[in-house]
Amino acid sequence: MIIMKGITSLLFFSAVCVCFSQQIDAAKKYSTYINESDLKKNLTILSSDSYLGRETGKEGQKMTAEFLSAYFQKLGCSFAPGMSGYEQSFDVIESTPGGTMSLNDQSFRFKTDFIYYGCKSKTTLDKVPVYSVEQLPKIEEKPCYVIYVMKGMEVRKEVSVLKKQLPKNVKGIILVSEKYGTLYEYMEHYVTTKTMYLADEKKKDEFPILFVKDSAMLSLKNKSTNYIFGKGKFKETEHPKPLFVLSGQLNTQEERLTSSNVLAYIEGSDPVLSKEVVVITAHYDHIGVDHGVVYNGADDDGTGTVALLELAEAFMEAKKQGEGPKRSILIMPVSGEEKGLLGSDYYSSHPVIPLENTVADLNIDMIGRNDIGHEKDTNYIYIIGSNMLSDDLHNANERANTKYTQLKLDYKFNSLSDPNQFYYRSDHYNFAKHDIPVIFYFSGVHEDYHQPTDDVEKIIFPKVEKVARLVFFVAWEIADASKRLTLNR
Repeated sequence: MIIMKGITSLLFFSAVCVCFSQQIDAAKKYSTYINESDLKKNLTILSSDSYLGRETGKEGQKMTAEFLSAYFQKLGCSFAPGMSGYEQSFDVIESTPGGTMSLNDQSFRFKTDFIYYGCKSKTTLDKVPVYSVEQLPKIEEKPCYVIYVMKGMEVRKEVSVLKKQLPKNVKGIILVSEKYGTLYEYMEHYVTTKTMYLADEKKKDEFPILFVKDSAMLSLKNKSTNYIFGKGKFKETEHPKPLFVLSGQLNTQEERLTSSNVLAYIEGSDPVLSKEVVVITAHYDHIGVDHGVVYNGADDDGTGTVALLELAEAFMEAKKQGEGPKRSILIMPVSGEEKGLLGSDYYSSHPVIPLENTVADLNIDMIGRNDIGHEKDTNYIYIIGSNMLSDDLHNANERANTKYTQLKLDYKFNSLSDPNQFYYRSDHYNFAKHDIPVIFYFSGVHEDYHQPTDDVEKIIFPKVEKVARLVFFVAWEIADASKRLTLNR
């Protein structure tokens, strides 16, 4: 009995190994459908001037969505459950920065005297009381703003420190800058570019930061102005009066636009596990045309977009041959990333497959260049978020890389305290915030990031192929596993 039991166990183990080997071989076989020649062909099209920089809600983005839909149809991909086409449409509101501002009866001109950020929607400032930081402990619990003279040029740091001191009734900050000209040059792109937000989302509590030129403030010529510049002392009173009264309008022009995510569904082979899905994302939008110059976004995120097309082809070929993984695959190029992760935000609020059935999101954003830390080393990729929610996912990625692609996996940015905050800056985050395990594949920022020089001629296509294949192997493993990924406690 002991001998027979041992033989039986050995035979069972051998059968399992053969089955596993066949599946691994299948994954390797179909990974060859991901190739650099197709990647280059498709990226040359999508990052050409004729696609107008693929800006969300604009003609170039709609052309790209049509291209992607036609490509998925040609491959034979299904519509996602409940959909009658490949596109999931959503509306956005585009806001044009600008407006008016006054303190007491003194008017300030946008750009010349003041700029702002932290406010995307149309906002009315109606006689809002403004206090100094020193007055805060005694301010009554009513909405107000705080005014403060900046100490230098480290805007993010100063705002962060200041906000930590503020009670909840403070709804915005006025920062007076003695180097307003330099500050404006530094921030011009961010504060004068049109912004967007989802049309159907509940209006968020925004926190405007207004920057005011010091000379414009000094023209007020009153005691309050002297106080904030340190030329006088505040009188201690139980009920301090506001230094100023703020009025104005921000984002006075708005336009409603329509955009879309593109969803290609590849049903899994198991009648039960196919109800679960592995999502693979990349954003296909870029920043469009600025002053007549097309920003083609070949790397950002043209590389991720064309990688999705190759992944769809590889998984579809496996399905056609009856060798696809057990769980379903959802290939989803999303739009609106450059405007604030809008497309993935919309999907996570309006999922076509329940989020509880979503096993993971593998997100690809900029995988075709080398950053300054790897100028002479193409064989690397940054891995972000892999162990944030599931060690199982992290280990699957490590295994796939060790066995197949042998990339150098760089975890430099894999931290919630990373000063770049990359974990929060691409579409995977809208899955992670719902406790869905994620990996963000990223090759880093380079000199052409968000520049009109991010062109196809500079893309390293063997690298794009290798990273896309790594994503394929990881997706295959977690889609074909008998057990779902376990969340960390």
